Amino acid sequence: MVFINENWNDTGDIVVYSNYHKYWLDRERHIKNPLFDVFSGKILDLKEGKQEAVRYFYNLIDPEICKDVTICVVPSSDAAKEETGIGKLGEMLAENGRVNKVYFLKREKSIDKLAGGGNRDKWVHMSSISTLDDMSVQGDIVLLMDDVTTTGNSLYVCKNILESRGAGKVEMFALGKAI
Repeated sequence: MVFINENWNDTGDIVVYSNYHKYWLDRERHIKNPLFDVFSGKILDLKEGKQEAVRYFYNLIDPEICKDVTICVVPSSDAAKEETGIGKLGEMLAENGRVNKVYFLKREKSIDKLAGGGNRDKWVHMSSISTLDDMSVQGDIVLLMDDVTTTGNSLYVCKNILESRGAGKVEMFALGKAI
């Protein structure tokens, strides 16, 4: 099991903690989204790597995850970005009785930022994500995390990569689902 809540295990789908509402409805005309809320703001803070947001999500998520689970995260769209907010959260979760393989998946070549209109097709991720050579997930029970999911394609591709590298089980989790 990956999650304490048994209803979250073995769904075959992405487990989502809550909804994410983007800040701008129309950035060019400066129209803010009236549904933008505190939770969505915390996700933006996490994307910026703010420690307060990392702690906020740690306190929400840590009690939901079983011990001895391997933690991995979907890599940034920017191949040069070595550390991410979701990665910092993953590392903090791993420190509490879990296995840190947070950055096992890596972006080999940068892609256009998805939130900025980048191509969300699966092939974009399949052709740009690889794994670390000096680490293995063979037989691991993996929690694969992302901050926000829209189509789910990056999570599904990363799950397939982990399974092709021998992961015993992979559960997908996103803090927010873009609405």
